[in-house]
Amino acid sequence: MTFYLIGTGLNSESITMEAIKLVRKCKKVYLENYTVDFPYPKKQLERKVNKKIIELKREEVESKKFIDYCDKEDVALLVYGDALSATTHSELILSCKKQDIPFKIIHNASVLTAIAETGLQLYKFGKTASMPTWKDNWKPDSFTELIKQNLSIDAHTLLLVDIGLPMERAKHQLTESFKNQKMKTEKIVVCSYLGIESEIIYDKIENLPNKIKSPYCFIIPSKLHFHEEEFLKNI
Repeated sequence: MTFYLIGTGLNSESITMEAIKLVRKCKKVYLENYTVDFPYPKKQLERKVNKKIIELKREEVESKKFIDYCDKEDVALLVYGDALSATTHSELILSCKKQDIPFKIIHNASVLTAIAETGLQLYKFGKTASMPTWKDNWKPDSFTELIKQNLSIDAHTLLLVDIGLPMERAKHQLTESFKNQKMKTEKIVVCSYLGIESEIIYDKIENLPNKIKSPYCFIIPSKLHFHEEEFLKNI
């Protein structure tokens, strides 16, 4: 039997026909939705594939136990965006290889490509950084190190925001992190609902609106090409 790792794309209509055919022949269909604020109800996806979908928690995906069902039946794991954007998902494929479990990967669009809608050139992006949600006694700002590295080579930074982190708090964390690291920035980009009802704003952090739909992300631009600059000015 086969394990299918399937990217669902960015909206409820973007799962491919190939993916739908494969899902419909699977006995068990799972959904990983802890790496992103899922932008539409699971029921919409169930109607699309005509299958009951079982949601998995982070620890359930990382345990890889559901792969064991492939001894007797086809199993699918649905992932928002592209199938292999998260490290955890590539670990699943590695486990399949070690256990000689047949697998198939179905790719789709993800935030990593959809950010080109900003007009920023994809080949000018450096390492991707992540911003966690701060706690009372835990306020990591190590993501600023990646931003510094990228800026040092004139590369843009995609900054992924933790699930459930409100825009107002994310702005505060970003401002405080830059202040702590003595970093200065002019304007940044916020991308919301990419591939669904894309909203892109280019402005100073303090001017960004607090009411932004999730999922959203930030982009810290480096030196802009004149084409990029013109595109951002006309957003």
